[in-house]
Amino acid sequence: MIPRLQSELPTELAAFVATHFADRQSNPERLIAESWQRSVSRHGLDPARPASHVQLERNEIRLHQEEHREYLTIASQGVEGLSRRLNPAGFAVLLSDRRGITLDARLPGHGYYADSGLVIGSCWDESLVGTNGIGTGLAACQPLIIHRDEHFLATHFRLSCSVAPLFDPQGALMGCLNASCLNSDGPKQAQYLTLQLVSLYARLIENASFRQRYADCAMLTVAGLDGDLGNEQLLALDATGRITGANRAAFAAAGPERPLLGRPVDALLPVTLERLMSLTQGGLRSTSLQLPDGPVIDVALRMPATRRTMTAPGPSAAPAAPTLEELAGGDPQLQRFVQRLRRVLGRDIPLLLTGETGTGKEAFARAIHQASHRAKGPFVALNCAAIPESLIESELFGYRAGTFTGASRQGMKGKLEQANGGTLFLDEIGDMPAHLQTRLLRVLAERELVPLGAATPVALDVQLVCATHRDLPAMVAAGEFREDLYYRLNGLTTTLPALRDRADRAALIRHVLKLEAGDESVELTVEAMERLAAYGWPGNVRQLINVLRCAVALAADGILGLDCLPPELMSVSAQRSPVAQSLETTRDAAEAAQLQATLTQHGGNVTSAARSLGINRATFYRKLHRYGLTALRK
Repeated sequence: MIPRLQSELPTELAAFVATHFADRQSNPERLIAESWQRSVSRHGLDPARPASHVQLERNEIRLHQEEHREYLTIASQGVEGLSRRLNPAGFAVLLSDRRGITLDARLPGHGYYADSGLVIGSCWDESLVGTNGIGTGLAACQPLIIHRDEHFLATHFRLSCSVAPLFDPQGALMGCLNASCLNSDGPKQAQYLTLQLVSLYARLIENASFRQRYADCAMLTVAGLDGDLGNEQLLALDATGRITGANRAAFAAAGPERPLLGRPVDALLPVTLERLMSLTQGGLRSTSLQLPDGPVIDVALRMPATRRTMTAPGPSAAPAAPTLEELAGGDPQLQRFVQRLRRVLGRDIPLLLTGETGTGKEAFARAIHQASHRAKGPFVALNCAAIPESLIESELFGYRAGTFTGASRQGMKGKLEQANGGTLFLDEIGDMPAHLQTRLLRVLAERELVPLGAATPVALDVQLVCATHRDLPAMVAAGEFREDLYYRLNGLTTTLPALRDRADRAALIRHVLKLEAGDESVELTVEAMERLAAYGWPGNVRQLINVLRCAVALAADGILGLDCLPPELMSVSAQRSPVAQSLETTRDAAEAAQLQATLTQHGGNVTSAARSLGINRATFYRKLHRYGLTALRK
């Protein structure tokens, strides 16, 4: 959809623009003017003063991308295709999530694009930076152009942005695709062709997401009436011929007054599912249908590749989630924890999982949920380190309609409310901002929450499981984490051992290899097994899975040898020889002394000490814990 040319604004809105933006000397279209008004009246921003721009740190970016890995994987081909066409013309291509955080950025090679915030990990939510391409495109849920001084902040006046939102097969917002150029002196109309191209690739990404999600279901394709492949309608059908998913073109063709999901296909087309199966020979060929009082359309029915009979769609064919006993394996420490855990399940006792990154804390949380009486309820996860501080509150507690601009005009249920009757998993709880720690404590104590903008509280019934790789007692001592919240969270606490410390390491390696090999026959050589068992695995189980997944793919003739393993496993240090261990001990002693001296120099202030060493606070705490040092303030 191409935005309309400027039109006359309602009197009240025109007066607002004249009062607050008289210096712009422009006549904005209504969508832009409404965004300006939200930026001032709802978000409290000042167009003359830059707002604080949120930029995720490197580790936060990695975690955020990992959280959206499936979305990124599906969208990558579309982002790459669009950037190949637009980068040479000076455009940066960005992919964001539904909160306006950029997950992928393809820049034309000029450093000043990064200086403008067009980088991975930058947050363009309208509530933070006012009117802009990504944030306003998400708020309006429609393709648009934000050209130069249509941006709210003067610091963005050099940008011209063409944006198209991305929707999933249920009609929910996933994020958006954006193309931005700097110093475009031409009129706004000159960007319309760019917007067409961005919108086309957005539809291609949405269709790829649709096909990925419904790969194991029957899929109906209705060709676009105008012959445009980008406008083809995609519908997923269950065993009875009811529609379980649709792409944006199908939703648009049906219109808001005719909901698609759950309707039988013969309510949309003049043919039953049985007749469609007959006309297409079970999906082997396409057919044509005459619409009542309308044109002839081309229709194709695609059946799952593994079968030619209709079956009801269900979850993707992923292996069953491991049980608590399977996760514990043959490690005595974990087996004892599972035995204790079984005794407290169902007794409303909060659980706290600690341990290094990659030790399987979320896998244990999911297994806990499945082992409890809440297994039929929702399992809801929130990574407190992967979301900017400004967005955690709305993600956790939710908001009601009209509170502030977001992905949904009807408001949004927070993770706490979504988890009602089930399990809430708060990962990296140590990274929760202090003011939200206070609010979470109140919610846990009162067993009810009040979403932002709500007048009445919502009763809560959730099993809380928290996880962190940080030393919470040290953070409490340093004043970085609320002591009362800490004691509210650690009803039953355990530290998941690192992979290098597990007694069943060899058996676990063989188990993961079997899972990754699937139906393939893969034989692990003695040399490869020795190298895998001797390696220190700093990334723990997560790293092991990635290494073996790649190794299985590289195994020629089903033999997984040393040539299939990554270079880091081949290094001398990976074998931890006595000489290497001695050198490591020497380095550790020097590092410990440096940490203690720096901490003393800064009066016990961890934040200040970490900053002086050029590392983040979490890393500083991990090092203190490793060397047995304390971080008490003077």
